[in-house]
Amino acid sequence: MLALALTLLLASAPMQGDACTRWDGAGEPFPICFDPGNGLLVGAGGLVWDGAATPELSAGILLRTARTSHSKGTPWLNTHRLLVTEARSGTARRGLITTLYESNLRRHLEEGFILVPTARPVRIPFPFDLSLALRLGHYERRVWEGPGWTLETGRAALLLDPVRSPTARVWLGVGPAASHTLRHSREGTEHELSPFTTLLLDAGYETEDGRWMVRGTALAGWTVSFDGVMRLRTREEADLERLLIAVNDQPVWLRLSAAHVHADAGVSRKDEWTLGLGLILRAGSAR
Repeated sequence: MLALALTLLLASAPMQGDACTRWDGAGEPFPICFDPGNGLLVGAGGLVWDGAATPELSAGILLRTARTSHSKGTPWLNTHRLLVTEARSGTARRGLITTLYESNLRRHLEEGFILVPTARPVRIPFPFDLSLALRLGHYERRVWEGPGWTLETGRAALLLDPVRSPTARVWLGVGPAASHTLRHSREGTEHELSPFTTLLLDAGYETEDGRWMVRGTALAGWTVSFDGVMRLRTREEADLERLLIAVNDQPVWLRLSAAHVHADAGVSRKDEWTLGLGLILRAGSAR
């Protein structure tokens, strides 16, 4: 793990010179670096879902922002995802997943510390960046299961990042999460709460030129319904992307994905796994 962290830190060093621009025969510049966290996302591909294949279309808005705190001079590295939607057709696994808003807000600390306000105040080194991971309005409709839907109204997690990369291209956050979910079926609507009884892991790495990207998330913990029933659930997802081509400076990535869910899929809380392969266009992501 230490070797991996050191490798990621070295890889996060900025490229020197104008390494992201080339010139054609007429002297016109064109980009060769792209940002996977920015742009208008459009994708198409297919999923293998518990042994059944289904086509998938996706769309959304991706935005990265960075600003410096006026009080401390430390940067905020923020990633936002708006209206990200996945539509799946076919007779076997027709459905819809959409998220109104999702973000990761990370404050990078050059020299973090904790102050202990005793009679003689003490400063203790704090070797972590702090991240706030938010998700609002995550809706899922699984047609093959019949009437019903799930809606995670909100989720918030406070994450510690030991990698402390000075860029948004490398991150490794882990910490407790709280959430509220509605599950609607023929029997009615059930409320589920996770009052910081869930652990969330969010990690990723992107090369400086944006040609490779890998991201993984994992969630495990207990939820409790309003009738007092506690349940253990887990989710793991991983994505690997490789830039294939750019058409008129609009990049297209090949994406390979995998996911596993335990006791949390759909209204009936099923176990399931998925494998996906597709193409992703992020228009407007040239650096």
